[in-house]
Amino acid sequence: MDGDTGRTTGGPASPPGPADSSGSAGSSGPAGSTGGGAAAALTGLTAAAREGWAAENRAAAQRLVACYALLQECWREYGHGIDGSHEARPGHAVVDGLVAAAGYVVAAMSISARRAEKMLSFSWELHTRYPAILEAMAAGLMEQRVAELLARQMSTVRGDVLEQIQRQVVEDYLGGVAAGIRLGDKALRDEIDAVIGRHDPDAIRLRKEDASRTRGVRIGKGVDGMSTVSALLATEEAAVLAEALDQRVADPDTDPDAPTEPEPHYSKAERRADALMSLICGDTPTQPNTTPGNTDTDGDAGPGGPSAPTGRSGNGGGQAPVLRPKVTVIATGDNGRDEHGARVEFTRTGEAALQTLLEMLATSDGASFEQVDPRIGAADDTSAALKYRPGAELARRVRLRDGTCRHPGCAVPADDCDLDHVVPFNHADPAGGGHTVEANLVSQCRRHHRFKTFSDWTYQLQPDGTLIVTTPDGTTMLTRPDGPLAQYRREHQRDEADAWARQQRRNPAPVFGAGILDEATYFARRAQRLARERARATARNTTDAGTTPTEPTADTTPGPDSISATRERKTPAAASRWWQRNKPTDSALEKAILHALHAHLDELLQPPPPF
Repeated sequence: MDGDTGRTTGGPASPPGPADSSGSAGSSGPAGSTGGGAAAALTGLTAAAREGWAAENRAAAQRLVACYALLQECWREYGHGIDGSHEARPGHAVVDGLVAAAGYVVAAMSISARRAEKMLSFSWELHTRYPAILEAMAAGLMEQRVAELLARQMSTVRGDVLEQIQRQVVEDYLGGVAAGIRLGDKALRDEIDAVIGRHDPDAIRLRKEDASRTRGVRIGKGVDGMSTVSALLATEEAAVLAEALDQRVADPDTDPDAPTEPEPHYSKAERRADALMSLICGDTPTQPNTTPGNTDTDGDAGPGGPSAPTGRSGNGGGQAPVLRPKVTVIATGDNGRDEHGARVEFTRTGEAALQTLLEMLATSDGASFEQVDPRIGAADDTSAALKYRPGAELARRVRLRDGTCRHPGCAVPADDCDLDHVVPFNHADPAGGGHTVEANLVSQCRRHHRFKTFSDWTYQLQPDGTLIVTTPDGTTMLTRPDGPLAQYRREHQRDEADAWARQQRRNPAPVFGAGILDEATYFARRAQRLARERARATARNTTDAGTTPTEPTADTTPGPDSISATRERKTPAAASRWWQRNKPTDSALEKAILHALHAHLDELLQPPPPF
């Protein structure tokens, strides 16, 4: 199961052979006892790992049994029985029980809605089509990944022979595992197809026809400035594409059979990515004097022979496609609010750095720019709020805010979603509530839009776009928007919070005497200094008031000691320190300002003549 394409025997489940027995018997003494202890420890650890694997398989079977019971209950609750006998409630559309059950699974397990629906669908298949696979999982002998592989291979088998085929497939697999046979995924699929071919040959053909309808190319937003482009192609199509990429990766000036030294920090995967871009988008001219369609065929082309066209074309000829990417710039237009920089977002692939955008524009034929004001409710209009359908600008802002469907666990892109009023729009009295504004609109895929409208779940939208969903049993789930507009708002909010924290460290509440501030400004230091001087003056006055002065007698003259004692109370050390209070503060910013003023003082006082 570890990706091997062949069949191997032995492994942890194989009994020791004669050589192993003789080796164990021949060992004696301390070394033999040490080896025996290590072997016993390995045996115990292996047994513990296998027991954990079996317990995990049993737990997976138990989870699937519970999911099937939940699915049946949701089908009965939402008016769509398994046999189709139930009708929808009056005034309500039929709600798919699978969507409702997936919502409960997402709330219980914190997984995506797609994974929850796949789990529920697989549980239904195990109970209705593949009970033998479920029995093997419940016994702890088969993991869920292998069970899904077996079910996928037998998905098109006729019902009259399905029981016989699945029993034989499961018995062959479990017998091979017990005998120490370890098959890779490809070898296991071949073994299953061999069994299917003996009983229902048309099933393999139907499965391949169904697989051919799943081909396509998908583009998804990634992380860290990267995106994913996945292609599911027919085998012959993938072979042709791989050959074309390998030809682009290979250097035409070198012998393909000669061993080449790989370039460091430039892997083969990176070279294929560049080759793919070259095939689809073409290449830019590498020489300034060479243009598409203007090739030099004279003998002076150089030692390599005539030069090839260097225009932007995928196959060396023809016109290259016009590249005009769509770029969204999120900024208010106010330099004060945008001091931390605007956000550059490609419409289909995600955020990019400004330098990357400039480099891309240098090699493209321009771009379509869209500026979005990030302030909440910037596109709201009082007259448009009373209309059911939102305007183009408002719809674009809501989708940029949400990013995906806002139902818990759903990841359908917002561009493929409907816009739903969280508080239902009042068609009879539009002014009565449910206005068409940003604070009342969310992106919902069609399935979850219908589910929200006709189910008994409650939804509440916060001003920042946070959606609170409450199930009938009281479970509360919360989803936050993850679109580029919401991310920009969160970053801006964090920047403002950090700026406020720094301001509080510089100018805290006026509680003096609490110690030296972390980043004290001139005014804070001045206030602390004045407070200390007032405290010293108050203490000195209190001391002087508690001392009774003695009147000098006629024959008593002040001596030098009394004069010095009297003057000690008036020294700058005991009284106010004018110099300490008025000397320049040690501030680098103030020094820089004074230096600039002195440098340009003559120009300020006597400006030069206008000519």
